[in-house]
Amino acid sequence: MNVVEYPIGGGPTISVQEQPGVLRCFRSFPLSDIIEAIWDCDIPDGDFAKSVTIKCPPGTSLQLIGQYRKPARIAQSETVLPSKCATHVQSHALTLFPTGAFGAVIVCLRPDAASRIVKAPFREFANASLYLGDLFGNWEVEMCDDLLAGARTSHERIAGVQAFLLRQLSPQIDSLANRAAGYLRKNPGMPVSALAALLGTSERNLSRGFKRAFGLSPKRFARLARFQRILAERRLDRSWAQVAHACGLSDQAHLIGEFHDLVGEAPTQFFTRELRIGADGMDEANLIIQRNGQNGRSQLVDADFRNGQERS
Repeated sequence: MNVVEYPIGGGPTISVQEQPGVLRCFRSFPLSDIIEAIWDCDIPDGDFAKSVTIKCPPGTSLQLIGQYRKPARIAQSETVLPSKCATHVQSHALTLFPTGAFGAVIVCLRPDAASRIVKAPFREFANASLYLGDLFGNWEVEMCDDLLAGARTSHERIAGVQAFLLRQLSPQIDSLANRAAGYLRKNPGMPVSALAALLGTSERNLSRGFKRAFGLSPKRFARLARFQRILAERRLDRSWAQVAHACGLSDQAHLIGEFHDLVGEAPTQFFTRELRIGADGMDEANLIIQRNGQNGRSQLVDADFRNGQERS
């Protein structure tokens, strides 16, 4: 399994072992056609963990989120999510608010292959969250929890997660929608008419089947794929004008409009107080780690959680 480490919070002159936390990106060879990446956000320093938030922007992947230390609060906009959940973030970032020593594993499933791991239709996860126990069974999730809690190293944790995923594996289902999603992930600028012609179907038939499978139109899906590319281009320290050009946007104003539509903020607001962790290799699945504001935690963490008690 390939892994890249990104130190969190201690600066470039401090060794990984001395950092307050480490973000690790694992690439699973046995599951490379199903999983974009497996992230292990490992922040054992409780005081430091409480000083940051972890943001998962909109994108194309289905995210499976598990935790192995003091459970963080998870929210999307004003909706509170279970501490172990599956979701497809289509608008407004999903945010984790650590409450102490923090550890989270995030599995990013490719949309065109997620059905090989998760049996529920992909469309059911659109800006929603399903408790992992309802997807895989409480016994399986509890066993995985025990493994995560007992693991001595990040590699042990991810090896256990990979074994869990391999147990869920089912054959690939070839469908028009899955093939379309695969093309759009690689080329989000492709017109729907050209994609339909490539797949030998009508634009109307493609759009209907795609929305039935994924819960959104091919055009909206392509915008999410492009947004992921925008985040990846930004990691290369390019100007926003350069990012806009590289991603096929007409100008910087167009890029700002995309941010407002997809996350409800301008780019400068969305990335305020970000910790730069040298994560130039992040491509498909981006995580953004930010210092909390001067007033401390987000008001959402201290609110009464309007949607009731979260499930663990």
